[in-house]
Amino acid sequence: MLKQRLRETDVVGRYGGEEFAVIMINMDGHAAMKVLEEIRDAFSRLNHLADGKEFSVTFSCGIADVALFGEAIKLGDAADKALYEAKHAGRNRVVLARG
Repeated sequence: MLKQRLRETDVVGRYGGEEFAVIMINMDGHAAMKVLEEIRDAFSRLNHLADGKEFSVTFSCGIADVALFGEAIKLGDAADKALYEAKHAGRNRVVLARG
């Protein structure tokens, strides 16, 4: 769904077991938050079927703006902290890291 909803210039890759990283070129944190919030909402409304049972899933997202954090290590750490903030706040949400 990420690849379907994001621009061709955006990069999506697996970051860990259940985690993905998205690099959104020429987009600030607030704009990225709006895009990912729309994707999060649409994804949470999808119904899936497995073993004859219907279920839905959600995701949480942490965003860091390169303009605030600069180098890759700080950027990744900030996004990771924002993700865990989203998870601890109840999941199924998007959090933008504060600089």
